[in-house]
Amino acid sequence: MNIFTKNRMLVGAVILLVAINIATIGTIALKLPKPQSPNVREGFTRQRSNLGMSISTELGLTPEQETIFEELRKSYFEENLEIRRTIQAHHRMIMQELDSESPNRVKLDSLAGEIGRLHEQQQLATIEHFTTLREVCSPEQYQNLQKLFRRAMPPNQRMLHRERRQPMERRRNTTTNE
Repeated sequence: MNIFTKNRMLVGAVILLVAINIATIGTIALKLPKPQSPNVREGFTRQRSNLGMSISTELGLTPEQETIFEELRKSYFEENLEIRRTIQAHHRMIMQELDSESPNRVKLDSLAGEIGRLHEQQQLATIEHFTTLREVCSPEQYQNLQKLFRRAMPPNQRMLHRERRQPMERRRNTTTNE
């Protein structure tokens, strides 16, 4: 092989390696998460307030009801957030204990029980929230609110809700026919 052929092969190899490096750096740069600008966060806040406005519009809430709804929503979500954070912390503690050399079964059972109590607390807070919302709404507004919540439910929960309602409606029909 003469010297010109070797140089061409070396130049070709260098060009190929540079191209691979550029492609790799480009891929890494595209995959990195972008920091959120304040405008994005403000947009999310505006979406939340727009959601409240759309609920207000769909239900035909009075200004007083809107204020009550907003206060109830804030207090419910603050309470719920704290419960969710505690549940997550307990899940982390369970995983840490399971990763230990000899996991303490009593501690694991205790953490699992506490998670159960926290889930119960979360459900009771939800029940209280919807009961309070019901007291604020007129019967017609509450029916519309239920429709909104059903639309917001994931499809699998909507199916469960429908399956539970149908037997109740059948039972009502059979008791009224007797």
